[in-house]
Amino acid sequence: MKIQKLFSAAAAALFLTCSMSLVAQDDNLVPNGGFEDTNIKKLKSYGQMEEFCMDWFAATDVNADVFGEGAKGDKVGIPVNNYGKQEPAGGLCYAGIRAYSKDPKLKRNYLEVKLPQPLDRDVMYCVSFDISLADLSRYAVNDIGVIISDRKIEQPNNGDMIRNADIKHKTNKVFQYMEGWEKFCGTFVGTGQEEYILIGGFGGRNSMDIEKVSRPSGISGAVVNHAYYYIDNVSIVEIQAKSQCKCSKADERDMDLVYGSSSVVDEDMSDDEKIKASVVYFAFLKRTPTGAGKTTVNTVIDVLKANPDMTINIIGHSDDDERSEGAVNPRYKRIGKNRADQVRRLMEAAGIASARITVTDMSNMDPANTRDSEISRAQNRRVTFELK
Repeated sequence: MKIQKLFSAAAAALFLTCSMSLVAQDDNLVPNGGFEDTNIKKLKSYGQMEEFCMDWFAATDVNADVFGEGAKGDKVGIPVNNYGKQEPAGGLCYAGIRAYSKDPKLKRNYLEVKLPQPLDRDVMYCVSFDISLADLSRYAVNDIGVIISDRKIEQPNNGDMIRNADIKHKTNKVFQYMEGWEKFCGTFVGTGQEEYILIGGFGGRNSMDIEKVSRPSGISGAVVNHAYYYIDNVSIVEIQAKSQCKCSKADERDMDLVYGSSSVVDEDMSDDEKIKASVVYFAFLKRTPTGAGKTTVNTVIDVLKANPDMTINIIGHSDDDERSEGAVNPRYKRIGKNRADQVRRLMEAAGIASARITVTDMSNMDPANTRDSEISRAQNRRVTFELK
């Protein structure tokens, strides 16, 4: 027993890790997502991710890098190392990848990890990490992303991995921020099979956006002909709605996007046709019509006034994301009905008797467009009309 205790103490002293300052993230499905379980006492050079960092490994013959405060070698120290100066986003360690290189001697590298268990089927996840361009990079690039796979991804050479990432930044932006960290994030719906995630630069040299950047003032050292990024706090967390996966305020979806300007209603149409052709569109999670929407409502009101015996059903619709929002926020639970009710109130205020109006909530069950795009979702956020 005494020998065992001595051995345990020696092992603990030998394997000095960054985890002493790590705050547990129970909801994160990525093991060692902050790269804190790293033997920084032995860490001294590039390409030592697999050797000294728990769980993570390389997808090609080019090993990934890990940096640590108090590392044995200055090349991979924190905050100052051979690629620049950067404090960790959290803890005492972070990883590093080369997403692009113009130097044939410097190859891209990738970060891969196996999840403790497969992602659940039909469950939405927020996938995110912190990213910072190294100060001594000559270039910054886009096409940085995440691949989520049901099997280990291996490429038995040191070449670039040109693939379609499952998750990219919303605008597939060029990441060029050096002064600190910015957030990469996106959503993914599991199939029940995914067990591996891979992070890297997946764009082809002739298709990706490559921008030259300037070295920050106060940073010394030789600029390197590559786009090198520090990576920290890799996370996969289960969510119920896309709004729970926000990179930053600047990256939130276009909340004010409204489809079209007004309905296409021709003066040559019959009154029945005008009613059926009228559509009022809304911004995300909004129930009040825009100016163009109010114009459409007024057109319907004019038709109803000209036809005193006409009765109408107002049908409220929402997009899929709004339906998800309603599941986590009661305020938006019946956004389709709220829209239809708002249009009904405008009609009643204009003198249309309430007995002539009914309201139906279709939620997201009758989409006008099923494509996965902001425009298509905007087309689904609407109120339509039918004669009874």
